[in-house]
Amino acid sequence: MDHKKLNRRDFFRKVALPAAATAATAGFLPATGCGKSGFTKNPDIPNIIFITADNLGWYDLSCYGNKNVKTPGTDRIAAGGVRFTSAFVVSSSCAPSRASFLTGQYPHTHGVTALTHLKKTKALSPFAATLPKLLRDAGYNTAMQGKWHESPYLPTSWYGFNERLSGMMTKDWHIRDIGRAVDFIKRNKSNRFYLQMNFINNHRDPYGEYYYDKDFPVDPTRIKVPPYMAMPDWPEIREDLARYYSQSLRMEKLIGDLLNELEKLGLTDNTLVMFTSDNGPHYPGMISSLYDRGVGVPLIVRWPGKVKPGTSITHMINSIDIMPTLLEAAGVAVHPGVQGKSFLPMLKNPKAPPLHEQIFMEIDEHVYHIPTRVVRTKEWKYIRNYSDTALGLDQNNHMEWAHRMCELPNHPWKRPRQREELYNVGKDPNEQINLAANPNYAGRLEELRKMLDDHMKKTGDLYLGREFAREFNAENYKPIPPGTKYW
Repeated sequence: MDHKKLNRRDFFRKVALPAAATAATAGFLPATGCGKSGFTKNPDIPNIIFITADNLGWYDLSCYGNKNVKTPGTDRIAAGGVRFTSAFVVSSSCAPSRASFLTGQYPHTHGVTALTHLKKTKALSPFAATLPKLLRDAGYNTAMQGKWHESPYLPTSWYGFNERLSGMMTKDWHIRDIGRAVDFIKRNKSNRFYLQMNFINNHRDPYGEYYYDKDFPVDPTRIKVPPYMAMPDWPEIREDLARYYSQSLRMEKLIGDLLNELEKLGLTDNTLVMFTSDNGPHYPGMISSLYDRGVGVPLIVRWPGKVKPGTSITHMINSIDIMPTLLEAAGVAVHPGVQGKSFLPMLKNPKAPPLHEQIFMEIDEHVYHIPTRVVRTKEWKYIRNYSDTALGLDQNNHMEWAHRMCELPNHPWKRPRQREELYNVGKDPNEQINLAANPNYAGRLEELRKMLDDHMKKTGDLYLGREFAREFNAENYKPIPPGTKYW
């Protein structure tokens, strides 16, 4: 069978789905360890550890100013490297966002525009030129552990990973310890390796709950709901937030353990460590939204000898910039289909000029069909909604406080969306005042409309020119009983 001649539909019917059934029966594919050995002695070519969190907000780390808890693992990376304060994911839904990490492309380009465990045909194509695939082809030994949402039913080896260090079922996505990761590092100490660690701690369980980690208690009476979340500081929210932080602290412990092992093996100086998150927290108006609290993420890079410790950079970065940056650091040519830009010059020289005067973000589906496109500058954000479908409450739908919060003026998560939104994020960082209908800002609105139109035309976004769809259905947003399973 000539796979190159298969279209997307034929591929999934003839190849991908039968393979998925086989892989699901097997649990997960065994480690192959088929990478090269000792492919370079160049000290400027680093090992790479790419760490991703799930649903972690950009101000939820103590190195970003969170006073509720201390986050020693990520703080340690930041103290030894660069912390970006204006980093944004291209989409606030996990599968599209994570596919952009690997491809350096917008979701409407790589095709992952929905949750792939629900819509299998939206999975990332195995023919995509991914970050691990290009590194593997260059000689890196590659492995991943934890969440795999880009194409959860297909083997990770098809996407460039020599080894998969955890099972493919969702229950196996939790990283309980770093033993397998350390074993992989030890086996590849004489080579160069790429290790992707995808933590899922900050994701709610199938019933929409967070739970306390017994080793990391957090007292809900001693914390406050952070201002960036733009939620009321109610006791019920603090209780839920305490559980969220407790899960973060388990991840922080494992990150610290991994950094300790790097030191023991003498690999700290030749290992680039990058940390980020796939989207904002699992709270109303955050995950699945394109407000800053939904798309703003931490982004921290440590590379001893190349990156000045304790540096902070305010220039805007988009998540599609991660892939080309890591490729350039590894001395690997960037694939011509990549739409992001490398920020390696900025890592090496924090005074380097900004990559972007404006960045673009998008979403098609999360729980609901909520097609949205955004352009953001340092001071302004323009949001174009292509449907009036409300964002909804996702896995907060069983919570009484979430529905009560939606009665407040600036929490319209169960109400129809407007066609356009305009925010002065420089003065209104929580995006509370929509200026789209204000005639004083008509010129600014038109300027940003054109920026977005030009971008959509340049990148072949099929939503360009579509009408605003009236699809709102109030029946979709009724509370569900506690204890209901979401997935």
